[in-house]
This record gives sequence, structure tokens and C-alpha cells, in this order.
Amino acid sequence: MRGVIRQAFCGSVGGLSLFITGCWLGWPSAFLRKLQRGECGFSLTLWQIGWSVALMDLANTVSPIPTGYLMDYYGRKPAFMATAIVFQLSWLMVIFAEGPVLLYFSRIFAGIGKGMGFTILPMYIAEVAEKQIRGALSTLFTLLLFGGTLFEFILGPSVSYMTLNIASTVFPLVFFILCFFLPESPYYLLSVGKKEQAWKSFCFIRKRNKDEPVAGSDPVKEEMDAAEALVKKEMESKTDWMELLRTKGNRRSSLAVFTLAALQRLGGISSLLAYSSTTLPEEGGGFIGGPEQCVIYFGIFLTVGNFLSMSLLDILGRKPLLLVSNVIMAFVLYASGIYYILEATEDFDERPLKWIPYVSILVFAICYSLGIGVVPNTLLGEYFPANVKGKAAAAATIFFALASFSSNKVYPLISGKFGYQAMFLFFGTINAITVLVSILIVYETKNKTFAEIQEMLNS
Repeated sequence: MRGVIRQAFCGSVGGLSLFITGCWLGWPSAFLRKLQRGECGFSLTLWQIGWSVALMDLANTVSPIPTGYLMDYYGRKPAFMATAIVFQLSWLMVIFAEGPVLLYFSRIFAGIGKGMGFTILPMYIAEVAEKQIRGALSTLFTLLLFGGTLFEFILGPSVSYMTLNIASTVFPLVFFILCFFLPESPYYLLSVGKKEQAWKSFCFIRKRNKDEPVAGSDPVKEEMDAAEALVKKEMESKTDWMELLRTKGNRRSSLAVFTLAALQRLGGISSLLAYSSTTLPEEGGGFIGGPEQCVIYFGIFLTVGNFLSMSLLDILGRKPLLLVSNVIMAFVLYASGIYYILEATEDFDERPLKWIPYVSILVFAICYSLGIGVVPNTLLGEYFPANVKGKAAAAATIFFALASFSSNKVYPLISGKFGYQAMFLFFGTINAITVLVSILIVYETKNKTFAEIQEMLNS
């Protein structure tokens, strides 16, 4: 392999869109604690708190489809730069917010930026990475996502509300500047007839001198020729939204990816990120500490799990990781649900068992990052052909967003009426269902080329 460092650079810069999204995902944990303590300079009702958390996911559904057209018309690089601008506006709004209105708009812009990043990045990584490291680079998606979450978890408790918001504005600016150094996707350039620029892009990404004469077997030239033939073949077909269902391969891909996308968010991650600091027992974590310390460990475990998945995806495969991780996640979520049932039981002393929610959330974090947290985005970049990949990414992002919005909006309502046990048992059941879904409709792509994957899906 040539140009691994350059491919990692491309994935890392594009992944900053997910790092900033992760900051916004972790922000409610610090915000809600500071709001409870009166450190924000304003107060919110429970209804307003619910919307301030959930609006980001609702707004997330607005941007994927326009972003799909944006990156197909102007390219992946300009689309990334537009994402950076949207995120910068979102953080500026929260800095100047003195009540719910501007706070709502900041979360709406954050949701729009989230939808843009989630739509562009899987396609970009799939188009610039070689097959041997495609799975590893795809894990940057969630590695940087939870890196941003961890940043908010760690910094939030130790600084003021305003300092946290100002510090977070740095990342969109850095992202925008680094985008100038990103190469455009050679697949996009080929799709718009810019063959010479596509060759230059391939040479840069693969660390080959573009003026070096082609002699004998040239892997970069062979990849360029294969990409040109693939793009030409795929772009000849009409690409409306029904293309996602027109062929057997696209139907199988849509069913697998969109189902996993919804199950990923309904399985508990969105609500645990937003509400764990106010859900965990105030004491009982032992050496872990209290809720604020536990959510820091939660972010660390999510990040560590992604480091492990970078190698395990291409060693063990996508499907085995899905199965094993979701079995364990279902078990620990059921354990937390049982704890909260016992806690609500009259005359039951739950103090010796208060460690269960703490341990469960940490086990959940590392298993999530090893399996369901990375596999849907990896498959999104691998399953779909070039002529529908943009639409598939947009549709998948909508499934992610609607599931997150549903989970975050009902969590405080259901928990308030039926207790935390209701939501934790629901999350456990969703993860058990994911195991069955993985067995039935997920196809392994480890060490397969795009052509081999399409042949398998259409067979």
C-alpha cells in the first residue's frame, strides 16, 4: 500500500466534522448539570430542556438530501467547507444565547451540520481509501465522533459554561482551514468528466509522482482505470431515489444499512450520551466516582473501543463484531433495567447494587464502539454503488436522526412516568433484536473489493 499517511490525513480532516458533532452530542451532559446549578445565566422548564436536547436530531433530518445534491454537484471538498461554516454559526449562537430561542437555533444549526457530516464522510472515506485499510479508516467516523464527546465530558465539569462554549468554537475554524489541503475525491472528478484532475488526485492520495511515466504493472494506474470503468458504468444508469430499491443488491443494501442505522440509535446510545449525568445514582460508583466522573469514563471507553475496532474490523469482520457486541450490550442494559426495578421497590435496599448502572454503562460503551457504533457507517460506504451512494448516505442519515430524536424526546417522558427501568429494558430489547437482524440480513465485506461486494449482493 502507498500513501497510507495521506489517506489517514484525508479521513482525519473530513472526520473533524464528526468531532464537532461529538462535541454537540456531549454538550448536553455538561449543560444540564450547569443548568441545575444555576451556572448558565438563565433557566429552562422541563419542556424546554427536552427540546434543547432533541432539536439537534430533528434538524438533522433536514440537511442530508440537500447535502447529497451539494456534494454530487460541487464535490466533497466544498461540501466539507460548507459544513464547517454551519458548525461555526451554531457555536456562535450558543455563546450569545440568553434564553431558549437562540439556544434552540444553535441546536438546529448543529443538527444541520451533523446531517451534512454524516452524509459526506462515509462516501469520502470509501472513495479515497484502499480496500486493505478501508475498514480501519471508516472507524475514524466514530473515533472522532466520540473524541468530541469526550472533550466536552472532560472539559465541561472543570470550566464555566461560557468558557466551554468558546473553547468549542475553535474546532470548526480549524476544520475549515484544513479543508483547503484536502484532495477532491477522484471518483467525483471522474463522475464530472475531469479525468486529468482525477489522476492528479489519485497520485496525491497514493503518494505517486503524477508525471512519472507508466511502466509495466502500475497499481495506481490500474486503480484509476478500474475506477473510471466503474464510474462510467454506474453513471450511465438513471439515479432517482427509486434506484435504492431497483436492483436486488441495492434492496439488500438498503434493508441492512437503514435497519442497522435505526437500531443503532434506538439501542440507547443517544439517550445515554445526553442524560447519563442526571440518570446515574449520585453515589455507588466506587472507584469510578460519581455521575460526572462516570460519563468521562464513558467517553474514554467509547474512544478506546474505536481504536480496537480499527484493526478488528478487518481481522474479524463486520458481522462477528456486530453479533458479539450486541449480545453483551443487551445483557448489561437488562441488568441496569433490573436494578432500577429493584430501586423502585418499596423497602428494598439498593445500596449494595448501585455499582450495576455504572459498570453497565462502561461495558455498553466499549461494546458499542466495537460493533454497532462503527459497522453501519462502514457498510454504508461499501454496499452501495457510486450512482446511488449519495442518496443512500442521505437516507441513512435521516434514519439515524429520526431514531435519535425519538429516543431523546421520549426518554425523560417515559422515565418520569414509568421509571428508568422502562427505557433500559427497551434498549436491551432493541439490542437483542439487532443480533437477529445481523444474522439474517448483514453480508460480510471483509477484504472484498467494490466489484466483489456488488457481485455478492446481486447474486
